[in-house]
Amino acid sequence: MRPSFSRIGRQVLYTLALSFSILISSLGAISVDAIAAPNQPQLMALFGSNRAEQLDDMAKTDVDKTFGTGTSKQAEGAVKQAQGRAQRDIQKTGSSLKEAQGKAKQDIGRTQSAVGNLEKNVEFAAEDAQDAVKGLFN
Repeated sequence: MRPSFSRIGRQVLYTLALSFSILISSLGAISVDAIAAPNQPQLMALFGSNRAEQLDDMAKTDVDKTFGTGTSKQAEGAVKQAQGRAQRDIQKTGSSLKEAQGKAKQDIGRTQSAVGNLEKNVEFAAEDAQDAVKGLFN
């Protein structure tokens, strides 16, 4: 029999379930091959070859028993969606930074060109002024 919770209570429980799922996922992120690898005896000593998978399964079962069937899968799905959004946002940010860098380089080039044109115009104006002054005295 499932207890009746208010909306806030359910949100708190879902948040806890999501946090717990993240913890489970981080434990399950270590592959069995990595644990059983002969060049990583520390991991074998800590977990054993199948212990990480067993802990993951036990935690998922406990979450489903406590919060209802399918809760662990919903939480895992939410975590994977959040991870996907974060990766997509990181990629967008990286491309935006590259785009901004390219625009900045273009702006620097335009500014340097404008400064060069301004220098030429000042030189021509100075020469014209000298010619005008020479014309007055000749």
